[in-house]
Amino acid sequence: MVRKEGIGSYFHFEKQKRFKDVSVPLDLNYTLFYTGRHALLYILNEINHSGNLSKIWFPNYYCQHTLGWIKKSYPNIHIYDINPFEFSSDVVNVNEFATKNDVVLINNYWGLSSMKTNADDDGPTIIEDHSHGWLSDAGLHSTADYCFVSLRKSLPIPLGGMYWKPNDARPKLGLNFKTDPHFYKIWDTMLHAMTLKSDFIAGDTHSNSSTYLPLFYEVEEALNVYTDFVELTEEHNHFIESYLHFNTRKIKETHLDYLYTKLQDTAYFKVIKRSGFTAFGFLLLFKEATDYNDLKQFLVANKVYPSSLWPDNHLDVEWRYFLNIHIDYRYTLTDMDSIISLIHTWLKHKMA
Repeated sequence: MVRKEGIGSYFHFEKQKRFKDVSVPLDLNYTLFYTGRHALLYILNEINHSGNLSKIWFPNYYCQHTLGWIKKSYPNIHIYDINPFEFSSDVVNVNEFATKNDVVLINNYWGLSSMKTNADDDGPTIIEDHSHGWLSDAGLHSTADYCFVSLRKSLPIPLGGMYWKPNDARPKLGLNFKTDPHFYKIWDTMLHAMTLKSDFIAGDTHSNSSTYLPLFYEVEEALNVYTDFVELTEEHNHFIESYLHFNTRKIKETHLDYLYTKLQDTAYFKVIKRSGFTAFGFLLLFKEATDYNDLKQFLVANKVYPSSLWPDNHLDVEWRYFLNIHIDYRYTLTDMDSIISLIHTWLKHKMA
């Protein structure tokens, strides 16, 4: 039986004290932003202001929302090819396409990327995106020029992004940040939606998905509009900080180890995993769009809400339809059993 709020979708509000015994140290000289994309834009602006920015390179498989937002400020983006589902040799050969004055963004795919490059001192500036690999070894021990992460993909916070320079002291913010009461209302709306979802989980009959989901969607639309840098309020900064050391990776490891023993590759999908790495979620890769859509619809009909990462990307590879099933701190091994049971039911129907 799947819990009434389902598995997946947006986080609900949880008091920080729940996580005090599951913490991880962070040896990062970081600066917080309201979103990961603002952290990325700040990095690009910092490089551009130094006068050393020629071309900006993004991988051919990347979040279409973030890329579209960045293009508002830097429209002339260049693309390099990568297979985001193959990790046997995942070194990015940046010197094959980028020069010293270029910037190359390298994405930590699902926490499974080694983030290795062939860059040297005369190579391009490297920016790493760890939004789907928060707390991965590659992120915590990065040697890139810049790193950033969208924290709200892993933590129960309304908004939150982070920027750090692995080889330098805490970044000194030199661009103009402004106070913006309208933007602060976006935070309030998101927190309200998270609280309404918590109320629903707790049994409040006045709250349900029809009350909180529209608020989540409203926030996403609003974030696509704002490119200005907004100064974090002291209250919001403290809110993010209070959840920052929550060891989300440890809980995922437990759930993934359990799932990997119960579900293997099939004729319909591959389980994407890598020994010694912790995946962002339970990751399934399909060859046929019909199988991908069929399982996704079946899961949604049974209150499991996977995320599609990312459907607007088109790769010239045989296996390319990618599904992420959430297995984070909100859930238990009983919930993992529910996921296993549903997928087995779907497989039996396919093979009947």
